[in-house]
Amino acid sequence: MYDLIIIAKSSDPQLIAMTQQTIDTARADGADMRVIVVETGPYHKYRDCDVSVFYKEDFCYNHALNLGLLEAKGDIHILANNDLVFRPGWSKVGDIMKANNCHSASVLSQDLRQKRFERGEFLYEGYNVGSHITGWLIFLDDYCLSKIGKLDESFKFWYSDDVYALQLRAAGVKHYLICNCQVDHITSQTLIKQSNHKKRAYQTGEYNKFKNIKRKYESNIFKNA
Repeated sequence: MYDLIIIAKSSDPQLIAMTQQTIDTARADGADMRVIVVETGPYHKYRDCDVSVFYKEDFCYNHALNLGLLEAKGDIHILANNDLVFRPGWSKVGDIMKANNCHSASVLSQDLRQKRFERGEFLYEGYNVGSHITGWLIFLDDYCLSKIGKLDESFKFWYSDDVYALQLRAAGVKHYLICNCQVDHITSQTLIKQSNHKKRAYQTGEYNKFKNIKRKYESNIFKNA
């Protein structure tokens, strides 16, 4: 069973419709799946949502995901933005992961950074964010969580996927891009509605912090190599 954990901000009709599209296109594959919406804005009851989690603190992307993971019951957890379109056949990811002893994975999207990967029955191991690791959609299992602990909550938004990659490497967990499934990313539609001040705080404002944290992780990775 899958847990689909979606971070939503239901502050206007466009964002509500976008989140519902994410749920609907995921449900269309007929997978055994629980939908968990972590709501960072006003309450909205989404169709086919099993659990709503209310998040009223200062926004932190990985903290919101960790709150959703507390409600997880399945064997594969899907960490998702609310601006996704799941393509038919996506739900075979879990079987592919199990068949290949894979504990963390992403799938193809329309992102140009993934053009270099061959489509079909291929898996590419790597930690490059935006190509191997797609921060808008990550599949992981309980073994992965047991190795990395909870998601690192050091960043508000940007670098949340970068620090996940560092957590995987430090724990010795391999990540794979699965190339016979696709989920498209509409691209940061919730973020663009935020004020310029918040955009800076969520994006470039955390660059220096990431450099320092990256050095600490890489020091541990080198020691454990």
